[in-house]
Amino acid sequence: LRKADEGLATLSEDGRSPISLRQMAYVSGLSFGIISGVFSVINILADSAGPGTVGIHGDSPYYFITSAFLTMALVLLHTFWGVIFFDACERRRAGGLGLVVGGHLLVSGLTFLNPWYEASLGPILILTLCTGLWAFSTAGGSFRNVLKCLSWKQEPEGRVMLYSALQGPPEE
Repeated sequence: LRKADEGLATLSEDGRSPISLRQMAYVSGLSFGIISGVFSVINILADSAGPGTVGIHGDSPYYFITSAFLTMALVLLHTFWGVIFFDACERRRAGGLGLVVGGHLLVSGLTFLNPWYEASLGPILILTLCTGLWAFSTAGGSFRNVLKCLSWKQEPEGRVMLYSALQGPPEE
């Protein structure tokens, strides 16, 4: 990645890389997630096309809705894992790398519990939420920043304005 960053810097007009390491982590994680989601959806569509249809003759009728939630969770997890993995590589933290790889193996292993969807979907969604919070804090987010982002500012004319904590207050 450092060599790719150097190559991007040489191609830019001002000699600086046009993308930061955090942006690269987010983009690569999201890309892996989207690819994973596309393959999941294609496999589900292939199952629905026949020759037999899932959900009849004693199979669970929740196959398609559960597959949709699992696909959503995997897209989000890959995005979060990308952010955490890049940060762990940059800071040389083997624990973060191990937890990302272990989380990936855990989620993959939980899907073996299907068609007992409540045994796999619940833990995967909980892991998604926890990993999302971890990625948020790894990327520099905090609860204070969220409150700033959602805070309302009263304008002198009586208008209410919502502004982003990243941009700061609007210029006068």
